[in-house]
Amino acid sequence: MTALEDRTIHYIVYGPDGAIRQSGDCALSLLPHYAGLYGAGFKAVEVQADQYWRDIDAHCYVLDGTIISKGTAVEVPDLSIKADGVDEVRFALPVGTSVIHSGRIVAVEDNVFEFVTDMPGDHEFSFQAPAAYRDFKVTIHAV
Repeated sequence: MTALEDRTIHYIVYGPDGAIRQSGDCALSLLPHYAGLYGAGFKAVEVQADQYWRDIDAHCYVLDGTIISKGTAVEVPDLSIKADGVDEVRFALPVGTSVIHSGRIVAVEDNVFEFVTDMPGDHEFSFQAPAAYRDFKVTIHAV
């Protein structure tokens, strides 16, 4: 490949789960080497300019070789409950979601998030969702 043929392209590297692990610009001749950096099952592909933006990994994933916008797992980021140890917040989560609270990460095994407290205040939770969904945060106001 000559220097004129080795144009700069936009690219992504994605895994078997569809999650985009890396994105950027590189010489076309380097593209085959990028997937190998991550191991078996990863693919590196060129992305057309009209489909590419710098934070593509936060907003898109790959399904059957096609770049698709991520979905929203939870529509309401702020919820309220009574701080009585009985009232609860409960909602379904996509399979494979983990929750971060007070610096600890926990896998949600039954795909249902539940929270009860007797401590008034704002309780913030960050959720790491599977590739098809955006990561998100929920604040629960206990009053």
